[in-house]
Amino acid sequence: MNRLMHGAFSSPMVLMVLAGAAQAATEAGHGAEEGSPLLRFDPGVGIWALVVFVLLLLILKKFAWTPILDALDAREKSVRESLDQASNIQAENARLAQEQAKLLAESRAQAQQILANAREAGEALKKSLETAAQEEKQRILASAAQEIEAQKRAAVSELRKTTAELSIGIAEKLIRQNLDEAKSRALVDQLIQEVSTKA
Repeated sequence: MNRLMHGAFSSPMVLMVLAGAAQAATEAGHGAEEGSPLLRFDPGVGIWALVVFVLLLLILKKFAWTPILDALDAREKSVRESLDQASNIQAENARLAQEQAKLLAESRAQAQQILANAREAGEALKKSLETAAQEEKQRILASAAQEIEAQKRAAVSELRKTTAELSIGIAEKLIRQNLDEAKSRALVDQLIQEVSTKA
């Protein structure tokens, strides 16, 4: 933009326009010498007006247009840099969002894996406890059955011993008393009642 303005003010086109205006004023002045002094062209005044105009253009170019154009260039550069920075920030935000989504997906997958492992461990522990409980139950039942069997054998053995002792006692008494059959039966019934009360 600075170059465009600089080229417009230093081109021969401006000088040609000014020269054309001066020539038109001269021709109008020749035709209207008797008319208004404002319409007459005075070459001295025209040259000084041209010199003043050119000086004004140079002063404006140096002190006004150049700083204005520099400020516009700086502003354009600042806007361009801001747009580039905004574009970079947008790209970075998109990258961060994508990375965040990836991390979130990984976290969800890890959580699912942890839950699956916990379920499997729980199922394995449940089966292990059930198996241990079943084995303990079988062991207790087997132990109880053995104990019952041992107590049964002990009771039978005790009963045999008691029966043998009673039989021997009965036989002894029968032999000593050599009683009749009714007394023998009464004695046997009495011994049976004694065995029943002991058992």
